[in-house]
Amino acid sequence: MIVKPEEILFTDKGGGVSQRMLGYRQPLMAVEMTFAKGSEVSPHSHPDHLQGIYIVKGSFEITCGGETSIMKAGDMCFADKGEIHSTLCLEDQSILLDIHTPMREDILKEGLDYNSQFK
Repeated sequence: MIVKPEEILFTDKGGGVSQRMLGYRQPLMAVEMTFAKGSEVSPHSHPDHLQGIYIVKGSFEITCGGETSIMKAGDMCFADKGEIHSTLCLEDQSILLDIHTPMREDILKEGLDYNSQFK
């Protein structure tokens, strides 16, 4: 599978956060997320999914498993199944790459539904 991001539309998540599903193959999914400064993803967990979070651009304050750190481009963290994590964007147009395993069916459906509006 070859992915050309310019062919994938962003899904507006509200509150200054947008995402686009870059690709998936069971059991893996990659999702690019772009944030406006000050936008956040509140504390949450995924009981059935391991998540890798790679900072592509900008900086974030990320809390994962009770530990909080300022993370910049090139940094990465992992949220184990059921581990509470959250994100606060510190710079406008910061980007992170979420990697989920197994792939998240909710993100898949949301991305396909959103993109089908524009075909």
